[in-house]
Amino acid sequence: MAQRARLRRAFLIHRRYRQILIAAAATLIISLALLGLITFSRWRSQSALQRDTQSVISQTSQQLIRALQSRRGTLTLIADTLNRRSDLSLPQLRALGQSAVEHTRHLLGTGLVQQAQPPAWWVGPSSLAAQEKLALNRAIQNWSRMRGVWRVASTFTTTVTSGRIFIVMMEPLRTRDLGNAAVVGAFDTKPLLDDFFTSNLSIRYPVRILENGSVLYQSASWIATSTPLLIERPLAIDALRWILQMQSPSTHVVRTLSSFYTLLIILSLMAGIGTIAIIWLLATRAWVLQRAVDRRTSALRKVTQRLRTLAITDELTGLHNRRFFLERLKWEYKRSKRYQRPLACLMIDVDRFKQVNDRFGHAAGDLVLKQVARELKALLRQSDILARLGGDEFAIALPETSTEQASSVAEKLRRIQISIADGKQEGIPSISLSVGVGSAEESPDPEKTLEAADQALYAHKQRRYTSSTIDKKQI
Repeated sequence: MAQRARLRRAFLIHRRYRQILIAAAATLIISLALLGLITFSRWRSQSALQRDTQSVISQTSQQLIRALQSRRGTLTLIADTLNRRSDLSLPQLRALGQSAVEHTRHLLGTGLVQQAQPPAWWVGPSSLAAQEKLALNRAIQNWSRMRGVWRVASTFTTTVTSGRIFIVMMEPLRTRDLGNAAVVGAFDTKPLLDDFFTSNLSIRYPVRILENGSVLYQSASWIATSTPLLIERPLAIDALRWILQMQSPSTHVVRTLSSFYTLLIILSLMAGIGTIAIIWLLATRAWVLQRAVDRRTSALRKVTQRLRTLAITDELTGLHNRRFFLERLKWEYKRSKRYQRPLACLMIDVDRFKQVNDRFGHAAGDLVLKQVARELKALLRQSDILARLGGDEFAIALPETSTEQASSVAEKLRRIQISIADGKQEGIPSISLSVGVGSAEESPDPEKTLEAADQALYAHKQRRYTSSTIDKKQI
């Protein structure tokens, strides 16, 4: 009897120990499962954040290069004007530079620089102190002494005595009258980059730009401590070699997750029920994070599509811009040569546009350009490619159009008189157009086709001017 009681007591103790062992093993298994789930969730969130940051920095770097190239386009337009008309007077050059400064954000000044000489500013950087302007002139003068600087366009940065950093762009001239000369423009770096990152990053990613190891620009939200979620991308802009660095804006979330991770492991060892609840919460959190990543990816895709549209669209008229037109003209040119189909190109210039600007102001000039764009869109076919090249110059590519047909279209455009509906009260006169025709059949490449149309436009304007002068003399 006593022996049976001892055996029964031993069995109960053994059964209790076995239950404790099973509970401990179950808690350990749940804890390990929780550890694996937390590790996977952390890895997945970090991977998603890193992928998003890599995608954003890739798009941002390309947009930054395009933004700087777009600003260079202002200097290119001035250089093209001087290459065609090197006899412009000083007041005309100043008016040209003033227009460039007014229509290009963060362009402080523009002028002409010749080899080993200080720049002659048409529009000087008025916001600079005398010492700052002297340091900027000295940097441009030293740069002009470098070999090869007169062969290709170049860009460099310089720091003045006050610590302000400037981006200087030089566009060499091809005319022999000016020798080794270039159009030079100075941009204020910090406001330019602040404006760019503010307008192009829907989420405030901390960014900074390094040049030769030194910090060229750093956003106010940059985290000074080291972080594993740091993405770098090299940028090459003419002579500049930059490194664009970007931190994930959710870095503090990852650090909080690491601390929470240890706490959950301790709680899982204490109670299986608490561990299961935490697993459920983490699973829900992972789902929420995935939804957030999906929404962010969708938003970034929409922003990218909008930026792609803005990159090929002229802001004032809504037409395609110069970059899109040149790329599309090359494509149409190759197609016409491959299939032996005709292709023509028209260059259009608004007559007396400068007089409208001088007499009625730039707002009236904008009204004229918008009305001209609307009229041209209404007159052309859907397959024709219309773009504003800059200023008052428009271009049209006419696929499947022979030279005779293009000449007929050009003559039709020359005869129209465009009245400015919104400018009648201000007394803005009707506008006529000068048109030049170029044909792909007579040109070895698309650039020559456009150049031929430009030359034809210039010849037409000369004939019109000569005819008008003779008529006045006869009267």
